[in-house]
Amino acid sequence: MKPPCEIIVNRMLPHIRAEIVRILINGHNMKQIDVARMLGITQASVSQYISSVRGGDDVLQKMFPEMTQYAQSIAEKIASGENKEGQIALLCQICEHIREKENFCSYHRQMLQTDKCGICYNDPVSVEK
Repeated sequence: MKPPCEIIVNRMLPHIRAEIVRILINGHNMKQIDVARMLGITQASVSQYISSVRGGDDVLQKMFPEMTQYAQSIAEKIASGENKEGQIALLCQICEHIREKENFCSYHRQMLQTDKCGICYNDPVSVEK
């Protein structure tokens, strides 16, 4: 049993974080150690995000191409020095937006290996009672 939140935490957030790391390093010419400090992660984690050891998920990227744009928005906030509260608020809005999409529900059903689930998309037709 995997609730939608677990999919967000284990798959989507690492994917978005990997995109943010790449944007900050390639687009803003930041050093790995500086990006690590800004994100509150280790330099080794940054290196793994860059090399796609962590956070790479082609299926998610195809289903949610807007994640690149979301990562860009967050990276801009980080690069401009916006406070962490604003960065986190945007990330929470992004997660909420993604969870409301029908294709997230479909992705969740694939993970659960079931056709009957309406937790994510709040589809009362598919929820078993």
